[in-house]
Amino acid sequence: MRLVLVGGSLRKASLNTKFLRHLAKTLEGRGHSVVPFTGEALRLPLYDADLPGAPAAVTALQAGLLEAGALVIVSPEYNAGIPGHLKNAVDWVSTLEKSPWGGLPVLLCSASPGAFGGARGMLSWRATLANMGAFVFPGSVNVPHADKNLDEEGAPTEARTVSSLNHTLDAFLDFAAKLRA
Repeated sequence: MRLVLVGGSLRKASLNTKFLRHLAKTLEGRGHSVVPFTGEALRLPLYDADLPGAPAAVTALQAGLLEAGALVIVSPEYNAGIPGHLKNAVDWVSTLEKSPWGGLPVLLCSASPGAFGGARGMLSWRATLANMGAFVFPGSVNVPHADKNLDEEGAPTEARTVSSLNHTLDAFLDFAAKLRA
């Protein structure tokens, strides 16, 4: 399956970008095709309907999503919500003529130095994505204490987090395959 991975913060040392890279390797190791959108690919001008057209990075993201079998969002939690740059990217894509959101299976993931692993921010994502017609998987992957629970390659080191990640990925990939069949 072709999966688009979107996320991370704009910081070079982002824990979520690090975790996204690990997810990409894991999914590729399972035989899936992965297209990541991180960092500079998400540094977009604020959405403005008065602009003459969408930036090339927005149409590239739209094209990636239209070709995807599923989407994995790896999102930091900013004040218990969606980071502005990721919400801006979603808003830009939602304004384009052909929407990729309807029926798109989505897995939400986050990594945070906090004890909740970014779980509070997932609530905002669920409402936003459901409003656009995406099918957000009921489970999520949250990495608490990510500053200590991710190795140099972005892989979780705590056994419970590793188990949760593997179980959730298996269930999500099955969910996405059934939806796209």
